[in-house]
Amino acid sequence: MQKYFSLLTSFLRGRSVRYGANATAMTLLFIGVLVMVNVVAVRYPRSVDVTATQEFTISQQTRQILQELKGPVEIVGYFGSQDRTLEVDVDNLLKKYAAVSPQISYRFIDPDRDPVAARNDNISAYGQVIVKYGDRKITSIGTDEKAITGAILQATQESQITVYFLVGHGERTLDDFAAMAISDVRPLLEENNFIVENINLTVQPAVPLENSVLVIADPQQELTADENRLIGEYFQNGGRLIVLSDPMSPSPLNDLMTSWGLAWQKNMIVDQQSQLGNPLAPAVLEYPFNDITRDLTGQASVFNSVRSIKELRQDGSVPEGVDLRVLLQSSNDSSAATDFTNGQVTTQANDEIGPLIFGYAVTVGKGRAVVIGDADFINNSYLKVAQANSALFRNIVAWAAAQDALISLPEPEFVNRQVFLTDSQGTLIFYSSAFGLPLIFIITGIVVWWRRR
Repeated sequence: MQKYFSLLTSFLRGRSVRYGANATAMTLLFIGVLVMVNVVAVRYPRSVDVTATQEFTISQQTRQILQELKGPVEIVGYFGSQDRTLEVDVDNLLKKYAAVSPQISYRFIDPDRDPVAARNDNISAYGQVIVKYGDRKITSIGTDEKAITGAILQATQESQITVYFLVGHGERTLDDFAAMAISDVRPLLEENNFIVENINLTVQPAVPLENSVLVIADPQQELTADENRLIGEYFQNGGRLIVLSDPMSPSPLNDLMTSWGLAWQKNMIVDQQSQLGNPLAPAVLEYPFNDITRDLTGQASVFNSVRSIKELRQDGSVPEGVDLRVLLQSSNDSSAATDFTNGQVTTQANDEIGPLIFGYAVTVGKGRAVVIGDADFINNSYLKVAQANSALFRNIVAWAAAQDALISLPEPEFVNRQVFLTDSQGTLIFYSSAFGLPLIFIITGIVVWWRRR
């Protein structure tokens, strides 16, 4: 027995056993660490978004909206068996919503398996998302962050804002789909829970004061004295205005502008730094800091045929009770041409040099107004084509309506990461990968064999 014990002791003291025991212990320790890391990761999930555009992280604006919810919000997604990929994407997004606010809950229903629920929620297509808050049901216009957060805002808002567009003076119209019309504005605003209507002050002798914004989009005829008076009273009583006017159009609301310490200028901005290569179409990339444009820096908003707006007081002071904030201005390499007759714009040595202000935000008491020396930036040719035009106008309306939560609602940003190759580049990559790499390995092998021979 002693002999066998000695052999066992000798074996256990052997180098191979020691190394094997150490390897086994290290393996068990490594497995234990992996198990603990997974347990902690499951109980306390954390993620890091390293994408260039942070496409897997909900925005700070959405976080703020979720944190301010005053009651439970249920989100119901209706996905069929063919929508599993989309369902997974929405599930990943809503997990982040629920992590931010305990007021958020969500579930998914297959409308084929539960047609009663689908019918009760008026589901008309697969992939629809419903947001429920109390007795309200809002159908999201999409499944991305902007759409779902917008639906949450719509469901939780106490009242809707009506945006009235003045008509009767040749203004830009919502009901025309031509390039110079503004029909694309309607869906933009409706997607953000605004009601959009036309208003003719010769037919309806007052602008409804409660929950309203009045947009005057480049009238081609002078407003009557009664209309000027009605609009002035509307603003003085706390109304909200957005006034847009092109250089060759009649200057609207001159008396009201004067009361704010502002005046339309009879000029046309010529900006040599225009991104479109057209000096008469200035692009703004850098914005003075204000609530409307605070999140637009680096995004281009493009305008066309712009007039400047000037402060009447040379010392920079404003009338008592008026708060003026610069909203938009041209670059340093711009000037204000005053000779633009017969469709020709001619610059002169005595033209005012930029930067030239062509947009202001005005606050007087409860009244808010935005005045801009251009209406083309919201027409059907520019609104969706230019990078920031739609976000800018949405923010303007939201600020005027005192719906500040809408101002920075994130736009989904899709980055095209495709690489386009020329024929010669494609041929080079094909032959280098199909023949070049194998040839390198063969040559390397031959060289190694030759040296060891």
